Amino acid sequence: MRGLSQEKLGELVDVSTKTIVLWETGKSFIEYPTLVRLAKALDVEEAQLFEFKPQNHTTAVDQISAIVSGLSPAKQKQILDIIKTFE
Repeated sequence: MRGLSQEKLGELVDVSTKTIVLWETGKSFIEYPTLVRLAKALDVEEAQLFEFKPQNHTTAVDQISAIVSGLSPAKQKQILDIIKTFE
């Protein structure tokens, strides 16, 4: 979004480069306060971080459902809590 390296983004968000990699690969979930710092570092609204462009003729809802279904119940609850903040 801003052409930042993982290292620079990590500095701006106050997380390690390894954490950035874990987010990008879906192996870790971002906590809401960190999501706010990430949005600020990228100069976007938090909601923009959740905008998906459907791939292979699937809908965004299908893509989100596929991602969420593989998460633990605790992580699913965290996602629901974040989504509720946008209501």
